[in-house]
Amino acid sequence: MPALPPLRRLVTAVLILTLPLLASQCSKKSPQAPAVQGLTPDQAEKFQALHDPWPDQKPKPPEQVPEDRREALGDLALKNRNFENALLNYLQVLQEHPERYDLHYKVGVIFLLSGKLEAAQKELALVLVHRPEMLKAHEAMGLVHLQGKQYPLAIDEFQYVLAQDPKRAKTQHLLGAAFLESGRPDRAILALKTATRLDPRQLSSHIALAQAYLQQKDYPHAVASLKQAQTLAPQNQKVNQLLGRALGAQKQYPQALEAFMQAGDEAQAYNNIGVFFFMDGRYEEAAKCFQRAMELRPTFYQEAKTNLHRALEKMQETRKDGS
Repeated sequence: MPALPPLRRLVTAVLILTLPLLASQCSKKSPQAPAVQGLTPDQAEKFQALHDPWPDQKPKPPEQVPEDRREALGDLALKNRNFENALLNYLQVLQEHPERYDLHYKVGVIFLLSGKLEAAQKELALVLVHRPEMLKAHEAMGLVHLQGKQYPLAIDEFQYVLAQDPKRAKTQHLLGAAFLESGRPDRAILALKTATRLDPRQLSSHIALAQAYLQQKDYPHAVASLKQAQTLAPQNQKVNQLLGRALGAQKQYPQALEAFMQAGDEAQAYNNIGVFFFMDGRYEEAAKCFQRAMELRPTFYQEAKTNLHRALEKMQETRKDGS
């Protein structure tokens, strides 16, 4: 082996002497860092924040809401017509208790009120399979069919409920509405007269009864029903519009005009009464009414102008025939 140069021999000697020392130091256990002592709770929180600089980004555990409170929140949301929130709360309860058919009923009602008829029908069908005695579920199912224009099915549901409890004014009203919309005013009148007798202050029943009489062209009874409705809601637009129609059909033109006026639109009132004059062959009076409607409301111009043109044509024809 060749001899090492003097510098290399010196470096090698230093390394040989240093290695045992490094080995002994590495084999010793590193001493523990002294623990932080004496921090106040506020200081400790700040110290922790140095190692957790974005605490707001940490996911929070889901809020645990008791079951009865979640149901109450759903009821409150449903009352306020906040359907999405109500549905969320009910469905969370149903995850744990799928046998809660009273909540399935409420879910069905939410779908019904939201216009989701197919979903409502499925939910209510589930309720009726397990709780066929729940009359309000039969009512809701009848409403699903009524909105879907499935009138025979709606009538069957309402009649089933009334067979169990004939004094349910709401169901009598719904049965009458189903008969009315299906073009059976005679049957509608029977149901709606019962509804108004059971609940004389139900405005919608008086209005529906008047509509049934109007379909039959029984104008005196229609007027009587609408007068009763007027005592409950004197300014109701629909009541006064229908009353104007019933009075106009009986050629009680001043009273009809007054009813149309109470509906809230003077220009429309004159146009409406002008139509009755026109149908009665009183073309000059009709023309005056249409002209007045145009003067009162320029935006009503086209409809009134068309009616006025027809009235003037009829006036000319009548004069030619008379000459």
